[in-house]
Amino acid sequence: GEFQTFQHYFKQINLSMMMNFLMLLVASVLSEDTYVFDKDEKVLFSYDMQGVKVDVLRRGDCHKKAEDGDMLTAEFHGFLADTLARFESSHDAGKPSSFKIGHGYMIKGLERGLQQICIAEKRRLHIPAELAYAKVGDGKNVPPGADLIYDVEVINIQKGKLPPNIFARIDINKDELISKDEMANFILETGRAVTLRGASEIDEVVSEIFKLEDSNEDGFVDKSEFSGPKKDKHDEL
Repeated sequence: GEFQTFQHYFKQINLSMMMNFLMLLVASVLSEDTYVFDKDEKVLFSYDMQGVKVDVLRRGDCHKKAEDGDMLTAEFHGFLADTLARFESSHDAGKPSSFKIGHGYMIKGLERGLQQICIAEKRRLHIPAELAYAKVGDGKNVPPGADLIYDVEVINIQKGKLPPNIFARIDINKDELISKDEMANFILETGRAVTLRGASEIDEVVSEIFKLEDSNEDGFVDKSEFSGPKKDKHDEL
């Protein structure tokens, strides 16, 4: 529902290391885990997906393709683009990760780069900082301004329902832009402030959101910048 969708969206914005995308409670790295970035791995073809460079490393079974609302099960490995140091992996938890796309649980680059991926397909996603953790970093392993690379191999796709359009819910005046006032009103109106940080800190919360979402720093978040759910059913037609 809307509460859960916004709650997960906010957690991602609030630098929770993509808690719901990865469900990552870091355990000791498995001794048999030897996955490293292979710069010589063959790229079948490449294309741009809304600012994310997608390298297809292996084709998959495309009778079913991932769309917003679907649950994906996948192996993934995240690397810092400048050093190729691995900063997170599904291997850390000892099993593939399951996550939904289109709900705003993940950084923007992953949401975009995994669209239409097939079962057994493997992609390498080159994600610029503005579609990752922007100028703030994740507070742990990803420094501010870091470009990222993800290797992702999808194991299964479970079809799901399109999440509620949170963008439209926040955009009170329907001008296709979210202002800081609209974001603050939404948080207060829906009671999220109590469960997040407390009503007295709404301005700080909104400021944190805009540091990540407002890529062009014009004081508004448009649809292309917004990382939460923003589609209606008719958009899929």
